[in-house]
Amino acid sequence: MSVQSDDPSTHTPEQAEPPIDGAQPGSADDLETLRAELAEIEQKADEYLRLAQRTQADFINYRRRVDDERAQQAREANIAYIQRLLPVLDDFERALANAAPEQLESNWGRGIELVERNLRGLLAADDVQRIAAEGAEFDPREHEGVGRQPSAEVPEGHVLHVVRQGYRKGDRVIRPAQVIVAARPEDQGVFPGGDP
Repeated sequence: MSVQSDDPSTHTPEQAEPPIDGAQPGSADDLETLRAELAEIEQKADEYLRLAQRTQADFINYRRRVDDERAQQAREANIAYIQRLLPVLDDFERALANAAPEQLESNWGRGIELVERNLRGLLAADDVQRIAAEGAEFDPREHEGVGRQPSAEVPEGHVLHVVRQGYRKGDRVIRPAQVIVAARPEDQGVFPGGDP
């Protein structure tokens, strides 16, 4: 009685299992079928790779767009906050401009000057700068004309007096300067829009 071993190394060629679909091993049809299947699989793999690359690029663009939107929202919130601080700075400047010299020498006056200086320093640290307007040519992008006044010293169309300071952050005007524009002396009482 002979015992068959399960060890594949002991199998003889006669004991090899027949092909599953009945095709002879190494036949030309089988080789062509395998090549066609391989080409189809490679094509699908390339298609999936392109899809994955496109999806990855879309996700990177989405993330960049979201980051840009967040940065823009932060800039807008910062500008809105600065716009709310500017009237407070105006009030400090008016208080200091209208204080008597002895009031400015008091502890209260020095405290007001310190708060105003700190507020101005805070704005400067955030790149907020005052718009230079006095004597400058009127520029509607930076100045808001609130009146005209005749002047022999300041050329026509230039800023004669600043009513309220204007500010910018970088290239962006946060608040235009409110100004009185110089007019020719003979134009006394004539406003840009017509009647005073």
